[in-house]
Amino acid sequence: MNQNSLFRSGVYGQLNACVGTNGRPAGFDRYALGFFEAGKRLVEGLQEENRGVDILVYPIVATYRHGIELSLKYLRPLFAAICDETPSFEPTHRLMDNWRFLRNYLEKLGDSIHMLDSVEAKLEDFVNVDPSGQVFRYPSDRDGRLHLQDLSLINIAVFGDEMELLAQFFEGCFLWAQHEFQDKCEFEVFRFEIEREFEQEMRDWHGFG
Repeated sequence: MNQNSLFRSGVYGQLNACVGTNGRPAGFDRYALGFFEAGKRLVEGLQEENRGVDILVYPIVATYRHGIELSLKYLRPLFAAICDETPSFEPTHRLMDNWRFLRNYLEKLGDSIHMLDSVEAKLEDFVNVDPSGQVFRYPSDRDGRLHLQDLSLINIAVFGDEMELLAQFFEGCFLWAQHEFQDKCEFEVFRFEIEREFEQEMRDWHGFG
């Protein structure tokens, strides 16, 4: 197989990213964390040198939005499993559709209503400007209508601070969900082993062992 001129290793080993089978598989959570980190670094770069702020605003917002969408799509089925439910809703690109299902699980597990309200308010502010994830990816919609005609200024520092709070919330949810799911799996294994031992004891007792 010929070597790809773009996606290959380079002489600076510290910049060789491990993907695919080189390391643990990357799920929605790792992708989401990557987009959040990329958005954060772009914001920090503009805070050090504001040149290009009027063009970098688009990839910054789009990057954070994709991180949020990936987070919701990762957490929703995971918390459904923790709550012993089968997800009955197919994920969409609409953030609030995915969020409402996730919030329902978080409330069942006792998460702070005040915290959930705060997260929901930030998500609603986001979708009020970018309801479909297209506004900061393309200058106009499919019918040629220009985006962002009712908005004239976006402060990158303000936006970045709010997105960092959301990123921290979702990262905390990742850790919580992974811990809860692992505990649930370990309990199910333990219960299976106990039931199997009990069944074997019953067979031995009745002479069927």
